[in-house]
Amino acid sequence: MEFLCPNHRQQFADLPLEERKDLWLFWMENAHDCSEQGQWRDVISLAGSAFDLACLHGPRDESCMHIELTLSAILVSRALSDRGERAGMDAVILRALESLQHPDHAAPIDGCCDIHDCVSVLIDPSRHADFFADYLNWPSLPFVPPKRATMVRTLH
Repeated sequence: MEFLCPNHRQQFADLPLEERKDLWLFWMENAHDCSEQGQWRDVISLAGSAFDLACLHGPRDESCMHIELTLSAILVSRALSDRGERAGMDAVILRALESLQHPDHAAPIDGCCDIHDCVSVLIDPSRHADFFADYLNWPSLPFVPPKRATMVRTLH
């Protein structure tokens, strides 16, 4: 599952790391604002774009975006799951794991986070909320309220 078109993906891949991180943060902040307003399609679109951006592999000597990748994967997968799109959720988590384990990331980069921690968080949903709270200054991990079940009563 990809959220950015190939043309934009290439344009963003060419941006310097700091500009990619700024754009990632901008999209995630907008996703948060949309979650507070219950605009879940926009949350998925924005967090998905942030996720795609974080999945881009920059030059080997750059700092990583593993934390950003993990955070956006958690948010978009959670929003997809809460909307009943289980296959989409699974696709995002699988893609995040593949990106984190990409051969370019086999050797640690100075000052980079622990890839193994990001992987273990992604495969253990019980750790998502705490990881999210550790890195983003949001009151909590947004969630989609469950759809209200409607009961039909028949009158006799």
